[in-house]
Amino acid sequence: MKRIAFISLFFAILCLRALAGGILTVASTMSPYDTGLYDELLPKFEQQYGCRIYLYSVPTGKALGLLQAGNADVAVVHDRQAEDAVLKAGYASSARDVMYNDFVLVGPLDNPAGVDSSLPDAKAALSRIQTARTRFYSRADMSGTHQKEVALWREAGIEPVDSEWYYQTGLGTVKVLAKANQDGAYTLADRATWLTYGNDYPNLTILCQRDPLMLNYIRVLVGAPAKYPHLKYGLAAKFVEFITSPEVQEMIRNSGVDKYGEPLYIPNAEK
Repeated sequence: MKRIAFISLFFAILCLRALAGGILTVASTMSPYDTGLYDELLPKFEQQYGCRIYLYSVPTGKALGLLQAGNADVAVVHDRQAEDAVLKAGYASSARDVMYNDFVLVGPLDNPAGVDSSLPDAKAALSRIQTARTRFYSRADMSGTHQKEVALWREAGIEPVDSEWYYQTGLGTVKVLAKANQDGAYTLADRATWLTYGNDYPNLTILCQRDPLMLNYIRVLVGAPAKYPHLKYGLAAKFVEFITSPEVQEMIRNSGVDKYGEPLYIPNAEK
C-alpha cells in the first residue's frame, strides 16, 4: 500500500513539474499537425520551457476565432487578409512569418477537364474545369486553403458557387482528398499534406503547381493581453521566439526531406 502511495506521489510530482511553466494554448491550421511537423517541434518547446501545450488543430478561420475570443494564446494560421483584420481590430498583439509552401491542384489521372499540367497557370486550370463542368470539391470551411481557393477562382474571373459541378464539402484537406480520389474530382491541397498523404490516393495526380498565385504563407499571431489579461503572454512570446529561432527554422527546413526528397515547408522567419 505504501509503495502504491509512493508511486502515485512520484507521478503527481512529475505532473506538477511538467506544469510548472504553465499551459500554452495554441490554435493552429491543420497541416502542421496532419503532416507530423508538430510531433518534432512541440515536445521540444515543452521540454525547453517546462510547460505543456494544448493544441487546437482547426481550420484557420476557427483558429483566428479562438484567438479573438481569448481562448487561445497563439494562432498559427495562413490567411493573410483575415490575419491583418484581426491585428487591426486589436485582437492580436503581433505577427511573425514562420514558413511557407504552396498549394497544388490535384485531379483524376484521366484529367477529364484537360488541364495542361505543363503550365504553372492556376487561372487557366480553373477555367478548364469550369468549361468542362467537371466535379470540383471545395473545403468550404473558412480555412486558409478555402480562402486561397476562393481567391484563385476570383483571379480567374469565375464564380463557382451554386454551379452543379462545384461541391462544398465542409471537410478538411485529408478527407477532401480521400473523397476526390473516390469520386474522380478536382480539389486544392497544400503541398505538405499532399506529400504526406498523396500515396494514399492513387487515383489523383498533381495537375497544376508552381504558380506564384498558389504560394501559402504561414504566420504566428500572439493574442492581445490588453483585451484578455488572462492570456499567457510571456509564454506566447517564448513560443514565437522558439519557432522563429535559427535552430527550429533549420528543423523546419529539413522536415520531410528524408521521406519525400523535399521539405514540407520553407522557413522564412524575419531576421
